[in-house]
Amino acid sequence: MIQRKQTLFLLFAVIAIAICLFLPVASIAAKTMGGDTMVYNLGVVGEAGMQISSTCVPLFLLLAVSAIIALVNIFMYKNLKLQKSLCSLAMLFAALWYVDYIVMFMGLIPVPEAEGAMKFQFAACLPLVAIIFEWMALKGVNDDIKLLRAADRIR
Repeated sequence: MIQRKQTLFLLFAVIAIAICLFLPVASIAAKTMGGDTMVYNLGVVGEAGMQISSTCVPLFLLLAVSAIIALVNIFMYKNLKLQKSLCSLAMLFAALWYVDYIVMFMGLIPVPEAEGAMKFQFAACLPLVAIIFEWMALKGVNDDIKLLRAADRIR
């Protein structure tokens, strides 16, 4: 049934990821005169405008795949085992987003469009919120599986 609690958790995870896709996840303070450069999941916005950066595209792809999996997972309520594995897969993609984000933040993959010190932004915590919601949905799916097993034992 679509009205289960894990449906709400998955919907909240999709909303958190969608918000993160459109907000800046980092800012780069300019070394010289000029304004800060904002780093989004798909590119970099500086004084020259929006530029799609090859270093930011994996961030976008990982979050987009995680959001699509969580959205599809809402409608897989009839197959609990598949729903359980899709929850785990969505959490994995969101965790991989953090791995890529930290690698970019530490400077191992530099952002060529901007030079300077990188600072976190609020939207960088939204994939963690999505991971928490997906974990809560996974717990709800596990509770449904236990409930079905108990009902089968009673028969």
